Amino acid sequence: MEFGVCNFFSLNFILLYGPPGVGKSTVGKELAARLEREFFDSDPMIENLAGRSIPHIFSQLGEAEFRRLEAKVCAGLSARRGAVIALGGGALLNANVRAAFERNGLIVCLRADADELLRRTSGNSRPLLAGDNPAERLNALLATRRAFYDSFSIQVDTKGKSIEQVVDEIESMVVPRSLPVNAPGLRHEILLGYGLLDSLPDLLDERGLTGPAIVVTDENIATALPITNYQLPITILPAGEQHKTLDTVRALYDALLQHGLDRSGIVIAIGGGVIGDLAGFAAATFMRGVRWVNAPTTLLAMVDASLGGKTGVDLPQGKNLAGAFHPPSLVVADPFALTTLPQAERAAGMAEVIKHGVIGDAGLFEMIESGAAFGGADQIARAMAVKIRVVEADPFEKGERATLNLGHTIGHGVEAASEYSLRHGEAVAVGMVAESRLAERLGLAERGLAQRIARACAMAGLPVKCSGLNPDRIREAMSSDKKKSGGRLKFALPKKIGEVVWGVEADEAEVMSAVRAACDAEE
Repeated sequence: MEFGVCNFFSLNFILLYGPPGVGKSTVGKELAARLEREFFDSDPMIENLAGRSIPHIFSQLGEAEFRRLEAKVCAGLSARRGAVIALGGGALLNANVRAAFERNGLIVCLRADADELLRRTSGNSRPLLAGDNPAERLNALLATRRAFYDSFSIQVDTKGKSIEQVVDEIESMVVPRSLPVNAPGLRHEILLGYGLLDSLPDLLDERGLTGPAIVVTDENIATALPITNYQLPITILPAGEQHKTLDTVRALYDALLQHGLDRSGIVIAIGGGVIGDLAGFAAATFMRGVRWVNAPTTLLAMVDASLGGKTGVDLPQGKNLAGAFHPPSLVVADPFALTTLPQAERAAGMAEVIKHGVIGDAGLFEMIESGAAFGGADQIARAMAVKIRVVEADPFEKGERATLNLGHTIGHGVEAASEYSLRHGEAVAVGMVAESRLAERLGLAERGLAQRIARACAMAGLPVKCSGLNPDRIREAMSSDKKKSGGRLKFALPKKIGEVVWGVEADEAEVMSAVRAACDAEE
């Protein structure tokens, strides 16, 4: 499935970073030309400020003075708009400098191995590599900074690639994409791109989504993102799955009425899956249905919860037992919002990315399995495409859409048994591994599949077991799952990476064996 190009580009700047010799300046010039943006390179700017070359700054004034001048140049660059910027490999070691750039734009870390970097820097006068043994110096520098370079979420390996190929790869990440979802009765548009949240009101105007509007978010998002800039009324809900209830929806109805929302109004949900489900359900039922816009801010919501038009709330007996199909008029997914999340939240979202790889994109799964770093918009787009294909084939859950339940039948039981101390994505990871083991026991899956999935989940920082939880409590919670049919649980189980079957019934003993194994409980 191909994403079209959105003509709306609001990202303040793109910053290219990485070790010496990785190609920041060369790639930056080409990328700026491609995107018709200004290009700034910090090293020549430092030289102009000092009135001497960088080697001379180091030799005559010392590295401390170079870093002072570098920080001064960076302070100006971090306020730039509409630019591509290349920085020296040590610039962001200054925590204040890094924070300023991360607040205002996107950082892309370019990488290559030591041999490639040494070849590219051969004959160049780089102060940190100067001396009799540049290879030894380079290896020492890379060893010292490796964890630091790894800490950036967007990574591009430049080894063996032409400048044009690297630019193509970065462009595919940063240029916003538009995708229509053409499911009958659930048609809507998805926009995916860095910086789109900053210009959300303009995006709505461009698409004729006008009328009285209200922003619905939670207490965490309200302090992390600049939603007050929209000059719209805001309703702030308590954060957490435990608040995804009819009581919260009733309070939301009161807020909509208080702010004068009518049938021409728009509910704008900005947050994770809980906010999307709550606000979407309120929009579906307020005045028999009003328009809404979903702006997911978590990885899990971007690749799963925000797609397909499902809304709902939990009842005391189980998750999502009250709900409606009510597609948003627009989904705006801005991966830049993910930089505000703690690592555990990002890892939880990777459960759905892995799940979509297992369901329908073996290449995506293998990318994660190989240990590749999270690749931002590109991986999000691939995971989105899997769900969209399934939704278009089965918009109202009459058949194939049940494949999306992989990991959720046991996962929802795990989540409930933990009293929601486990994040949804963490519980889904446990459920996906357990259900893969069930598939192997039933002879549906190729041997070793569960172990492959467990390894991929562990590499993404996800749990693969729920040791200490009560298996009987998990099974009891599974009995309230809305995916039952005729009083019996129906599983979506993997046969191999990229292929899942649905509607599978299993003997109770086999189900309990899988649940007990997930809990590390004895048979």
